[in-house]
Amino acid sequence: MKEKLDKLEALDLSNQIITLENIKYKKLVDDYFIKNNEIFAKVLIDKNSPFLRSVVLTKGSKNNIKLGMAVLDGEYLIGKVVEVNFFTSRVLLISDINSKIPVSISPNDVQAIMSGDGKQNATLQYIQGTDFKNNIEDMMVTTSGAGGLFKSGILIGKINATENTELNDLNVDVFKDFTQLKYVKVISFSKEEKALDQTSKKELKTMDAQILEATKQKENIRILLEEKKIASEVRKNIEEENSQLKNRIYNLQTKLLNTEEAIEEQTIQKEEMEFLKLNLLYGHKCRKAMFNKLHKVGTPEYKNCVLQKGKI
Repeated sequence: MKEKLDKLEALDLSNQIITLENIKYKKLVDDYFIKNNEIFAKVLIDKNSPFLRSVVLTKGSKNNIKLGMAVLDGEYLIGKVVEVNFFTSRVLLISDINSKIPVSISPNDVQAIMSGDGKQNATLQYIQGTDFKNNIEDMMVTTSGAGGLFKSGILIGKINATENTELNDLNVDVFKDFTQLKYVKVISFSKEEKALDQTSKKELKTMDAQILEATKQKENIRILLEEKKIASEVRKNIEEENSQLKNRIYNLQTKLLNTEEAIEEQTIQKEEMEFLKLNLLYGHKCRKAMFNKLHKVGTPEYKNCVLQKGKI
């Protein structure tokens, strides 16, 4: 669990670093937008609309809705406000043929203008660049931020094409079904009014310091995890080596014990052979008989007498 916690901390540091770097780079390229108004409204489908594809919202200027505000369903762009009354407002959907939105095609960051097809989806026009036809079916379409109306990176849809599709005939499958709209979010975006003055430079230095500190912490955690891994491997190797040494010592002790027993047995046999040999030569000098007072056969005294070659 501790190892998992260390990995999660390292992952959290990675996210912090990416977030800080993202903010820093957006400030540097002057593409940092903030939300300054967010209003939720109910959708009314207007079948008699002079526009091909538009809807009416139940909020208007009374609720601070203004022309040009972006309209989202969740996190997906569906249109912009083109008409405002006191109680209601009209939204031109991105599927309308009059809708023209600067978009970016990811991951190659190709710029284009998206126009509605009058039905449910859209087409791409004025595509800048011709070298992005590989893996075209995996490409996503988002707002580019050009013109300052929408912030960059709002999801719209994905490219619907095959290898034989012409570059100027690319269709976009919009993520949202406009016939199922019920509640939407009306948002206005504005650029952060802050140039790279002395204060901003100090903020960037502070961000750099935070990024550096988070990077150091991530590196320290990585080093600690590596050291822990190495220490665990070393301990495992030492335990295996100790186990092998224990087995060798046990085998050597067993072998030594068996050798000592064999030597002892050979010594006993040698002594017995020596006694038997001397007994043949000097047994009559030590053996008790009818007319002498020597030793009884089998007694320690008899054996000692034989080993001393009959000397009493």
